[in-house]
Amino acid sequence: MRKALLLSSIFPVFSLATDSPMKTLLKKLEEKGILTEKEVKTIEKTANKSFHPIVKIRLQPRIDFGDIYKDGDNYKTKSDFYFRRVRLEISKKWKNIPIGESLKINFTLQADKAERDYDYKKGKRKHTPPSVKVKYAYADWKIVDEFSVRLGIKKLPYSRVSLTSSSRQLLIERPYSTEDAKKWLGEYDNNHILFHGKIAKGIFRYMVAIGDGSSIADENKTGKENVQADTKILNLYAIRLEFSPPGFVEKKKDDTGIGEKNKGNAISFGISYAENSKFDVGNVNDEKGTVWGVDLFGRFQLGPGILVAQAEYVKMKYDKLDKDEKGWYIQGGYLFDTEKFGKVEPAFRYENVDYGDSDRKITTLGFNHYFKGHKIKWAYNILFIDNDDGDNQTVHQIQAQFYF
Repeated sequence: MRKALLLSSIFPVFSLATDSPMKTLLKKLEEKGILTEKEVKTIEKTANKSFHPIVKIRLQPRIDFGDIYKDGDNYKTKSDFYFRRVRLEISKKWKNIPIGESLKINFTLQADKAERDYDYKKGKRKHTPPSVKVKYAYADWKIVDEFSVRLGIKKLPYSRVSLTSSSRQLLIERPYSTEDAKKWLGEYDNNHILFHGKIAKGIFRYMVAIGDGSSIADENKTGKENVQADTKILNLYAIRLEFSPPGFVEKKKDDTGIGEKNKGNAISFGISYAENSKFDVGNVNDEKGTVWGVDLFGRFQLGPGILVAQAEYVKMKYDKLDKDEKGWYIQGGYLFDTEKFGKVEPAFRYENVDYGDSDRKITTLGFNHYFKGHKIKWAYNILFIDNDDGDNQTVHQIQAQFYF
């Protein structure tokens, strides 16, 4: 017992998450007979009462080259090396709380140069240095599986590929259409309250978000700068419903064949609708923006490897401005183990985007090479971008990920 009390005074400064080094060490000490099962439980119980946040760092160095820079009406072949993403995540989860099952808090800081300094999709370079911003800041209170409440800054619940963490994407970049959808109503990482839960062990899942709509003034697709938003609650809301057949429930969204938190085959069908209303654009008053979409995902054991396939359709509209955009994509990959060189996953995507007065078709080919799951990996993609004006692009991307 003295050993347990002594270790209990040390371990609280470390995380005792399921996959943490300290958790592994405790198991080893128990296996070797240094600690008894009772002593291990005493240490874990004491540590869980203390504040020992889980700290994670994500680094995504990247190289782009090809037709990425637009000079006048023509694209020029250029190259660029930068950090696509640098992220610091701090989180803590309490179990056995007085009311409900658990309470989780998260605070994430992020510097994202690709969004701030360089955007090959528009062929423009802004020369704006990356800045650190609060990406997420929220508390998620799980009362029961069927009902939880989350309050703070987090992603609005629409578009599967956007809701999936960028650390678990099949291809380096998300589709054009869904990236545009994230800006159609304002900031996608929005301050809101979310009611969510899963029914019948995850066969049915729902998410209902309510916000004040003020973020439309910060970032939007109206093409106007003088956007004034009404900040009343309920002016912004989003609803997402998901369904998985029995025996095919996906525990955690992962667009790749790795599926770290998932065992067995998975199928997920989703439908979502989001609306931001009562904002003024120039001489247009009480404008309303909407985004709706459907998506389908599957992961299956096939032969010696794992097959993943995904498709999504999304449509965005401003009512009074009579402006809309829609797009769809289909993507897939096949993960297999090379034994000597780790796991490799060839992947592809075909996407069509309709901007109303023009369109764009994008074909992406590439592969992921996993050294240690999503913690250490790198990827190569080549994009063939068919622009409506005939000025087409070929873009190469190489990105690594270190997540620890």
